[in-house]
Amino acid sequence: IEDWVLKSAEVITVVSNPLRDELVRKGLPEERVLVNPNCVDPDRFDPDRYTDDEINALKKEIGIPEGAIVVGFIGTFSPWHGVEVLAEAIPIALQSNPRLHFLLIGAGPLFDEIRERLKTAGVLDRVTMTGLVAQEEAPKYLMCSDFFLSPHVPNPDGTPFFGSPTKLFEYMALGKGIIASDLDQLGEVLTHEENALLVQPGNAKMLADAIGKLCDDRGLAEKLGSAARELALREYTWKAHVGRIMERLYSLKNKP
Repeated sequence: IEDWVLKSAEVITVVSNPLRDELVRKGLPEERVLVNPNCVDPDRFDPDRYTDDEINALKKEIGIPEGAIVVGFIGTFSPWHGVEVLAEAIPIALQSNPRLHFLLIGAGPLFDEIRERLKTAGVLDRVTMTGLVAQEEAPKYLMCSDFFLSPHVPNPDGTPFFGSPTKLFEYMALGKGIIASDLDQLGEVLTHEENALLVQPGNAKMLADAIGKLCDDRGLAEKLGSAARELALREYTWKAHVGRIMERLYSLKNKP
């Protein structure tokens, strides 16, 4: 049924190059397969949506100390999201940055293990782990952060990283600094030192060093965040996403 649907469709949209390559290997014409990454709703993920008082009240509610520099992560606590690397990097980063506090939003199969590792390392008091939050509350929680992390790692079986992490585009739209793994689509969307800091996937020391760099240079974090938001609003809204689908469909239908 899947093969019949793919062969019958005039346009097939996929979120990453590895998924496109898989379909082309199946014999589908490349011109009918549109690589169209995930995107973001810029109205929901608008940095001006919440007041400072609202954000400060939420920080107090979830135990973030006043005056802390907050590093945020949202996602599933599973291997490919890089939470194990994050658990290794957090104690390193905290050694030289006493004002740092980490905000980890989400849940998953590795949640308890990561919490225990941070407790064993003696840093759990400087980490807020919220568990799951309602989807509509995610932007507000993320706005408690000063910059964001996307520490994805390669697939353990060696296959290409086929994901298009939605959180990447949510981070971008919120206009704060981003530290991300230089891994497939993340490294294609973001440019090192232009709109993000890119680090080697799985390298906890590099991740910790990048966290320290943004912690020490708030101007750089603001510059990267502003450039990332500009890119998100220009290319990675859902309106732009649908526009690319329609453009490809019309171009094929009008092809001689």
